[in-house]
Amino acid sequence: IHMKTWFTARASDGVAELTIYDEIGSYGVPAKTFIDEMKSLGDISELTLRINSPGGSVFDGIAIYNALKRHPAKVIVTVEGLAASIASVILCAGDEVVMPKNALIMIHDLRKNEFAGIHGSLPR
Repeated sequence: IHMKTWFTARASDGVAELTIYDEIGSYGVPAKTFIDEMKSLGDISELTLRINSPGGSVFDGIAIYNALKRHPAKVIVTVEGLAASIASVILCAGDEVVMPKNALIMIHDLRKNEFAGIHGSLPR
């Protein structure tokens, strides 16, 4: 059986690395699985998260963001290629964000969307 690998996790000498190279949510990176893997890294002082994701589930992404913010380690987030939509929110959980010149971040502009009838009602 070949299992789909959407992330890697490794730790040594108090330093760990996680990667997210897929959608956020049940079709890619579910929050529960990500958080369980992060907890399994043990007592670490520094955590590097590498992201290449088109986004996905807002609720899973917010749970991942909150878990990273709660983590006692220094969190360094690197955009490996793309951090779009909810993945751009996850990267904001980092104490430090690294982004090469050829990487991209896509952030929604809610002021231009007619989402839930709030078009034009957000402060500029």
